[in-house]
Order: sequence, then structure tokens, then C-alpha cells
Amino acid sequence: MSDIFNQKILKHVEIFDHIIWDWNGTLMNDLQIAVDAVNVMLTENFLSPVDVNTYKQVFGFPIKTYYEKVGFDLNKLSFEKLCDRFVEEYNHKRARTASLFHGIPELLSEIKKNKTQSILSAAEQNHLHEITDHFGLTDHFHHRFGINDFFATSKIDRGHQLIKHTGIESKKTILIGDTDHDFEVAEALGVNCLLISDGHQSEDRLLALTSNVVSRDQFSNKATVCS
Repeated sequence: MSDIFNQKILKHVEIFDHIIWDWNGTLMNDLQIAVDAVNVMLTENFLSPVDVNTYKQVFGFPIKTYYEKVGFDLNKLSFEKLCDRFVEEYNHKRARTASLFHGIPELLSEIKKNKTQSILSAAEQNHLHEITDHFGLTDHFHHRFGINDFFATSKIDRGHQLIKHTGIESKKTILIGDTDHDFEVAEALGVNCLLISDGHQSEDRLLALTSNVVSRDQFSNKATVCS
């Protein structure tokens, strides 16, 4: 992420008092390790692995639907056991090998100067605390809301709890994420939404929902806002 990208994000959030961040694919660059983890599971079940482009076209919530799209037959395979297997491959083996997107600590530090920041994640609550601690970001956030299991169903209920907990008006809040579910959550909470297209879903899927999509080009050090 470039300084230009930082400035674009700061411009987007300047009128808000509360920024809700998604974690995976928004702050943590974990796309490849998520693909690697699910490919281990697919291979173990004699199914074809997916490449990154295919993954970004099919990934979504609820996770059960995504598992079906990549080829798992949930009439024959236990969804719960698949989730446990993913936790083993992703949480335990790979999560700490990922990195933050470039410039994230600096961006969070700048925003923290005069705004409240929270995380709203489909990650299990304990794992969310452990991984944000691992990356040294704990002090940037007033609130970190994950979910109570490993099934990654929906963040909407937890989002309502977060809004109530902060006491900050929805109209003064913006949610920043990388998936159509983040957009759905924002609509359900009555908050603004900004989507970043370098995470777990393709840019065309996000632009089908809203023009409020930011694309970052990590290699050329440029960033553009799609509209």
C-alpha cells in the first residue's frame, strides 16, 4: 500500500467518528494462505485445487456455501469437520506467516489520533485477539469483535452488538472491508461502507454492489478509486 492509498483512505473516513475494520483481506494480507489451506483440504478429498482467481470469484459467506462452490459435497462430508480442518491448516499452521498490507500500522496510528476504531471479523474471538496481538495492533483498536465459533456464518449480529457497545451513531460510522458480506453488514447496520478490492473477492464482484471501491496496486505504488 502506498502513501497515496493511505491518503485516499483518510479522505474517505475524515467525516466519520468510528471506523469499523474487517480483518482478513482488509488489514491482514492472507489471501494466498487461505487458498493454500483450502487446497490442502480439497486435495485430501481428491478434489481439484483452486487458483487465486477462481477463489476470488467463489469465496463468500456463509462459508458453508463457499465450501460447496469449491467442490465439497456436504451430503457426504461433515461441514463441522471441514471447519476444524481449516482451522488446523489456517489458524495453527499459516496465520502467523501472513503479513499486514503495507502501511497499515501507520494508517491506523493516524486515524486513531481523533477517531474510534474497531474490528468486526468473522474470525473466532480468541483467534482474533491472538492474531491482532501477534501483529502488534492491539492498541490501535477500542473494540475487537469476532464470533463465538469457527463456522464463519455472519457478522451482522455481532455488528449490532458493536454499534450498541460503542454508543456511536450509525451515521457517524463507516465499515471498511473486502467482501460482499461486509457490504451486507454495513447495510444491515445502517452505516457507510468502503470496499477494498485486494482481499478475498474480485473487484468486479464488489463493483456490482457499489462504486465505493478502492483498488490498491502494491507493485506500481499507485492506487485508484473506482467509480
